[in-house]
Amino acid sequence: MLNFYIVLGAIVGSFLNVLIHRLPINQSIISPSSHCIYCKVSILWYYNIPILSFLFLKGSSSCCNKPISIRYLFVEIISVLLWVWCYYYVFNINDQILFLIFSSSLLVIMFTDYNHFYIPIELNIFMFLSAFILFIYSDSNIWNHFFSMFILSTFILLLMLSANFFLKKDSMGYGDIILIGIIGFCLGLYQALVIIFFACIFSIIHWIILKIKTNNKAIMLPFGSALSLSTILVYIMNKTLQIDTSFLLT
Repeated sequence: MLNFYIVLGAIVGSFLNVLIHRLPINQSIISPSSHCIYCKVSILWYYNIPILSFLFLKGSSSCCNKPISIRYLFVEIISVLLWVWCYYYVFNINDQILFLIFSSSLLVIMFTDYNHFYIPIELNIFMFLSAFILFIYSDSNIWNHFFSMFILSTFILLLMLSANFFLKKDSMGYGDIILIGIIGFCLGLYQALVIIFFACIFSIIHWIILKIKTNNKAIMLPFGSALSLSTILVYIMNKTLQIDTSFLLT
């Protein structure tokens, strides 16, 4: 069974790379088939095997020998690790489905927002509908999830509008607010607040690094990437360490 999760994780990781590349440029994820981004030649199936093909080709395209971004290998490996972790630590089938959908979607958002400051609305909708359908069948307190989503998204929206007013510039994108609302819907108010806290820490560290490297006064930060990373890490830590957050409800 573990081998099954490893293979599926690698295949899903390959598909996530397609989403990362094509969604920001508004290209169909179905057609055309996999092709070289440089010379547009179709990639033969044996050069399109997740992880193995990258290693065999030593990070170069088979057609024109130009370098392939290490991101392709990284995403596929991370996807495999997420699936393997899910196999060992998440036992309820509904929780497994939800984690794999969310972690895969967030992995895509992490890169699209980092590279293009773009959070695909399709993925936000997909995550929300997936959680909603699963909660209908497994959670009788679904209205608590809607309450968490409403409170979080409203508070962050008001905070953003206030910051925009005083700073006289955009401080956050609406995609970030939608993502925060969906995280609140899926994981609840308190875990979402913890996730936002760590996302802010990651963003501050990122800002400091960019400030040192560029000394640019106008630095834009991909907060959706920080949110995505924080969500995956917080969920994994809670499950792995079996952290009990029920005391927050008292």
